Amino acid sequence: MVLCPMTGIESTAVGAFVETGSRYETPQINGISHFLEHMVFKGTKKFPTPKDTSYLEGLGAIQNAWTDVDATAYWCKIPSDRWQEGLELVKELVLYPRIPAKDLEIERGVIIEEINRKEDRPDEISAELLMKIMYPGNSLGMTILGTTEVIKGISRADFLNYHQSQYVAGRIVVAVAGNISAYNSQLLSKIEEYFGGLPKNRGGDFQPVNPAWSKPAIEIYRKDLAAQVHLNMGFPGLTVSDPRRFALAILTAYLGHGLSSRLFTELREKRGLCYAITADEARLTDTGVWSIYAGLNIEKLEEAVKAIQEELHRVKEVFLTEEELLAAKEKNRGPILFSAENPVNVMNFYAKQVLDRPEEIMTYDQVIDRLLQIDSKQVQKVAQDLFVSEKINLSLVGPVEERRQTELVKLLRV
Repeated sequence: MVLCPMTGIESTAVGAFVETGSRYETPQINGISHFLEHMVFKGTKKFPTPKDTSYLEGLGAIQNAWTDVDATAYWCKIPSDRWQEGLELVKELVLYPRIPAKDLEIERGVIIEEINRKEDRPDEISAELLMKIMYPGNSLGMTILGTTEVIKGISRADFLNYHQSQYVAGRIVVAVAGNISAYNSQLLSKIEEYFGGLPKNRGGDFQPVNPAWSKPAIEIYRKDLAAQVHLNMGFPGLTVSDPRRFALAILTAYLGHGLSSRLFTELREKRGLCYAITADEARLTDTGVWSIYAGLNIEKLEEAVKAIQEELHRVKEVFLTEEELLAAKEKNRGPILFSAENPVNVMNFYAKQVLDRPEEIMTYDQVIDRLLQIDSKQVQKVAQDLFVSEKINLSLVGPVEERRQTELVKLLRV
């Protein structure tokens, strides 16, 4: 469990984080983690109907849940004097869902519509396609939502088996953040009462990544988008515990965060090659992904790919100036400080560390301190480590003709 007292606020965030997500699934049940997250709100042992599971809203709460590749979370933000009601409902959602058969069929249709809606979001398709290219044959290459065919076939028994396997003591972290100092002992007692008797096991684990990046790879999802194309260029990134992650955070902010970023300035403002361009990264316990997203006119595709790679090559060869380094650090420091003001963010910040890296739990101040210690040599070194021609992966969504694929592959080099 994680308790994070905060001062100067009147709210409390309560959450239960389960170390399971789409990468813990098999192709036969792909999407079940997200589907289950929906189904728990259909009723629990103590709160048997959807109306009952949403009653916290009548107490002024915000409640929600999310599913990612490696975790699922159920949480609420509630006035601090109502923390016990929040904790009780979170406990019910996580531990005692009923999975009613009638609601299962209704929600199955909702999930399928969510999958269909993705067809209207080519940027999301491009991101998922990048993961498929980078992790062929691994569960990381599957989608969080699953496919329509699999969702149609998931049974109530599948849900019960998955829940029994994965929602166990060794995979659950309870986190509470906010105005809780006056309730500390009561919180500890209630968390132990609610979660202390769970089976002491770890459930099913994921298939580890077996790196096989040896040459550039490209895949195209052909879609009629009125001469638009959505591009994701990705490289193997860093894990949650890699000490180079602080230098990479600086590099990512410099290249692709905001209107002042290097990629935005050079490709959009100076050359008009795209209407949107950003850089991002994801870190997992055994791997990571560093990527660039761009939306552009299809006629400028080859020129944009070349320009992106020129910028990646440049940071491998040229040190960031002191001004650029400082600005990139501030781009990291500001959002971290803003995040620390919200109990929901604080809850997520510490809970994910307990799940991902329990041997090194860092405070906000410690993270900022590590970032501020980074110098230009470290930024350049991590760029040289990651931006390697043989490890470029490119996904494209749009009306890209097949003949252009061969030429694009020849362009992939940094």
